[in-house]
Amino acid sequence: MTLSIEINNLQKAFDGQLVLQDVSLRVARGTIYGVLGPNGAGKSTLLHLLLGFLRPDHGTIRILGRHNPTEALARIGYLPERVRYHLHYSGREYLYYLGELSGLRGRRLAARVEDEIAQVGLREAADRPLRVYSRGMLQRIGIAQALLHEPELLLIDEPTGGLDPQGQEQLLTLLRALRSRGLTCLVATHQIAEAEALCDQVGILFHGRIATEVVLDDLHDIGRSVTIHTSRLPADVQAILAEFEPNVTYAEHEVRIDANTPVLQAQVLRVLIDAGIAIVTLEGQRRPLEELYLRIVHGESIEPPGMPPPRLPAAAPKLHHTGGDTLLRELLTNAEQQATIRNARRSTENSGRGCAATRH
Repeated sequence: MTLSIEINNLQKAFDGQLVLQDVSLRVARGTIYGVLGPNGAGKSTLLHLLLGFLRPDHGTIRILGRHNPTEALARIGYLPERVRYHLHYSGREYLYYLGELSGLRGRRLAARVEDEIAQVGLREAADRPLRVYSRGMLQRIGIAQALLHEPELLLIDEPTGGLDPQGQEQLLTLLRALRSRGLTCLVATHQIAEAEALCDQVGILFHGRIATEVVLDDLHDIGRSVTIHTSRLPADVQAILAEFEPNVTYAEHEVRIDANTPVLQAQVLRVLIDAGIAIVTLEGQRRPLEELYLRIVHGESIEPPGMPPPRLPAAAPKLHHTGGDTLLRELLTNAEQQATIRNARRSTENSGRGCAATRH
């Protein structure tokens, strides 16, 4: 694995106050890594150290193969949290000006400006003055300038800060498209949903430390917790639900599923429906990354990165059917069928990989 960023035991203090302490992380080339943490956690300080704006008090930084970050600056694009624009320029003029500062000239400069204007979706607004741009448009022109010199690494500080929901989605869509360029990106953010939507891997920065790192794909099979509000659960139904512990807990009028999966949820609902229990509401709770993040910022102890899969009984016990909602039954059947299809595909893919490894 080729690394674009390698940080070891990094420390930085201001006026004797530690801002970053013993920070270590690795960012693989071609991935999007999110540094997730509350305001004041040290995210911007970390970016400034990577750019060479600050020097570490202790530890090492290796960025794009260089131990001195300033030697790699020509290969890095940067979008700060707050960009100061010269608002009398048009978007196109602004990019030409910055392109010349980066050493671009003539046809090459013109081609790069037009390419990036198109990439960020600002062709119609390119000749308008920046003073009439919305916050979202200014963020997009900021990304265009960061990409103008075709960097290998992009550093972004709070990309969707201050944007409305539509602007946030447009910007995240634009940033996700950077994967097709093979570009490495490190994003500093305090927004959990943003990190989930954008990143391959997330490091949670809290009190100046990387408290844990998670690969987002490893969390995809761990669904959010779900609470099912029901009519009264009789003792025999509670006894059956007890076989799903520890992932399923219950009270007189509710069932909670932690580390939810489609299969586990379908099995629990099947038990309730077969017992004629009325499903009042089904309420989703926190997502896995949100749950992990909140546990860290609330000072709870956490397990090492990675979550164990939920323990499922070999087969869901059944009661005699006494009624239930037809539509919900259909949804359950579809969920079970889809889970079977996914499992079959995974088995086929794993078998194919094994055969390929044997041939090589």
